[in-house]
Amino acid sequence: MGKNIQRTVHIIGVVVSHIVNTPFVAGGAITLLLFSLRPDVPQRLLGWGLSLVFLTVVPALSLLFYIPRRNEPWSSTEKRQRVMSFVFMASSYPVGYVLLKIFHAPPIFEAVMMSYVMVVLGLILINLFFKASGHAAGVAGPVSAMIYLYGLIATPLIALIPLTMWARVKTKGHTLSQTIVGSILSALITVVVLIVYGFAPGGF
Repeated sequence: MGKNIQRTVHIIGVVVSHIVNTPFVAGGAITLLLFSLRPDVPQRLLGWGLSLVFLTVVPALSLLFYIPRRNEPWSSTEKRQRVMSFVFMASSYPVGYVLLKIFHAPPIFEAVMMSYVMVVLGLILINLFFKASGHAAGVAGPVSAMIYLYGLIATPLIALIPLTMWARVKTKGHTLSQTIVGSILSALITVVVLIVYGFAPGGF
């Protein structure tokens, strides 16, 4: 019975991990921002489209690496997908940011893309000394952005952070401390980037 419960918890953790995968959370966040912008904001749809492609579509292509090779252990498949996910994000975000700049997209999309660029750089630096959870970072960043921009009405989203941390620990993807470091790093970077871009708390 104990093993069955552990297996069930593990499966639930895997499902939750996929639901709150970084590209999907990012896509939801920028779509909410799209509907919050006035229809007359220049390049509103273009900014959203570029953000969706480079924050969601391109990084999500790394999920194809979950297709196992012949006689490959599942642990090796998971490791390869994690590595390729990071490679896809690290290359996609800067390209997206440059295109948003070139096409003069709304500043909020540019700020969000920059926050992802900086979080990836932060993770690279942190991971030289300590393994931080990119998965937790990918949820904590947009959640922090939503709470910062929308105020109290967005605070229920904070529940996604401990949920993600729980899922990563239960699937043995990360330790609790690794998820905490990833979450704090991403939240701090995101808020700092929004401040630098001139967005006021609760003023969106």
